[in-house]
Amino acid sequence: MYKSSLRILQLEKGDYHTLLSGSVGGHKMRIVLDTGASHSCIDKQFVSQIFPNLMLEPNEGVNAGIGGMGFEVMVADLPDFRIGRYHQKILENVAVIDFTHINAAYRMLHRKPLQMILGNDFCIKHKAIIDYGQNKLIFQR
Repeated sequence: MYKSSLRILQLEKGDYHTLLSGSVGGHKMRIVLDTGASHSCIDKQFVSQIFPNLMLEPNEGVNAGIGGMGFEVMVADLPDFRIGRYHQKILENVAVIDFTHINAAYRMLHRKPLQMILGNDFCIKHKAIIDYGQNKLIFQR
């Protein structure tokens, strides 16, 4: 069993994001935990900078999100994924999308940019429990 600290970020009055710290390939990331996101995703610009030769493949499913439909989604396997003491050699089939609109909103609110959204796919696979009282994400391998 693994535990990772959560931080609750208030974006505006009544609007919150749940943040985790992690890394991929040894590069630190700010991660939003989003159980409403069906698939974990990483910022295309971030991943392209740290892994310029990473193999990206087109996503074969329906590409839809809260911001609409029809945006480009690629998928990739990411090496050396870490959250706290949890380590996965390869995090498979992660959506690679453009976070420009997400990070523009964060900048408007004077917040640091995000690099990843950890979605429901990860939470279900790892039987995650979010403990807001203790500010912990608890999950299994």
